[in-house]
Amino acid sequence: MLNILNIVGVGPGDPDLITLKAVKILKESDFIFYPRVLYSNNNFALDILKGNLIDIHDSKLIPLDIEMKKNFNLNKTLYDENALKIFQKLKADCLCSYITIGDPVFYSTYAELYKSLKHLAARYNVALDVNIISGISSFNYLLSLIKEPYAVKKSSVLISVPIGKIDSELESEINFIMSSKERPSMLIYMKAGNNIYDILRIYKRMLYDDFKNGKLKFYILEKSMLKDDIDLGCMDSTVHRGYDYFSILAAIFV
Repeated sequence: MLNILNIVGVGPGDPDLITLKAVKILKESDFIFYPRVLYSNNNFALDILKGNLIDIHDSKLIPLDIEMKKNFNLNKTLYDENALKIFQKLKADCLCSYITIGDPVFYSTYAELYKSLKHLAARYNVALDVNIISGISSFNYLLSLIKEPYAVKKSSVLISVPIGKIDSELESEINFIMSSKERPSMLIYMKAGNNIYDILRIYKRMLYDDFKNGKLKFYILEKSMLKDDIDLGCMDSTVHRGYDYFSILAAIFV
């Protein structure tokens, strides 16, 4: 039997939104593993941890490299290597935690890490014992910044991960949420950074009149900052700044 592995959600990006339970578990941990994104200077989970002034010595912090922005098909190997690092500490009877932004069970790096850990535990015929410490999901944080109670009785919410989806799939999601008989309805696109402009162009093609008439609103959450001045009329330009991978797009029918 391995020691328990804590999977800790550290919230959506605002250091003040990490939970007291997460802080308590992390302070008790012998080692804290955190995702380090290759080809990037951004280590969001670690930044949140340090932003809380949690007094944890650097010797307890162990980076786990993962691939996000550029795709050289390294992740399977990386996650297997990362699982082994954690596995070795657990076998040594260390109390270990892995931190991830948002909520661990809602489209996070933990999903792939879990597969590798489970495979490794099966190979050595030991039980994998995991304790999930939930964190505030970024789409909840987005709605709190909008300050409008759009998620109300009989409203509809569709949460989409647009990565890898073709236009027809994205269009079918829009049509599906529009078929709701009650409003408001909303589509929340998680980790949409690389897809935001493509998605907005689809909305412009399908629903530009609704946008002009104020029946359709857009919000983008990037690095804990809310952007609410999206203009579909500017979507024809081919030059746009890129949004961060973790950015969220909300399309709300009011």
